[in-house]
Amino acid sequence: MATKEQIRRIYGMAAALGIKGSGKDDLLHEMVYGLTGKTSIKELTDKDVQSVMGELVHRMRFAEAPIKSKKPKKQEADNEEIGNYGMATKEQQRLCWRYCYRLKELDTKPQPTDVGDRMVGAIKKVCNTNIVSKEEPFRCVTQEDAAKLIEQLKRYVNTAERRAKRSGKLVGS
Repeated sequence: MATKEQIRRIYGMAAALGIKGSGKDDLLHEMVYGLTGKTSIKELTDKDVQSVMGELVHRMRFAEAPIKSKKPKKQEADNEEIGNYGMATKEQQRLCWRYCYRLKELDTKPQPTDVGDRMVGAIKKVCNTNIVSKEEPFRCVTQEDAAKLIEQLKRYVNTAERRAKRSGKLVGS
C-alpha cells in the first residue's frame, strides 16, 4: 500500500500538471488505472507508485505549459490572454501604448500616422522584425524584446519632452 507521503506526492504532481480533478473520475485516476489496473491510489504497491510517479515526471518534462486551474493568478491570466508564454505581458503592452500616446501628445508637428502605425514602426525597428501587424502588434514580441521596446520608447518620450520644453509648449514637468 502507498504511504501518505507517496499519495501526497502523486496528487501534488498531478495538480501541477492540471490533471487532478475531484472524485475518482478524473484524468489522474484514469492514468493510474491505465498503468496499474487499480482504481484507487491508496491500493498502489511501491512498484506501482514508482510507475505512476515516473509517468508524471515524464509528463512534467514535456509539458509545454501548466494547465490552468479555475482561478488563475493575475500574471498567468495576462499571459494566457496573449496565448504564449514568454511573450510580452499585458503590463508591458500597456506601458508601450502609454508611451506611444504620450509621444502623440508631445508631437510638435502632428503626423498623419496614427498611434497604431507608430507602435508597429517602433516594434519593427527595436525588435528587428517585419512580422508585425497593426491588428496584433505584440503577437511575436518576447518579454525581452518588450523590455527593449519600453526603454526605447522611454527615450523617445524624454527627447520629445525636452523638445517641447525648449519650444515652450510643455509647462511644468
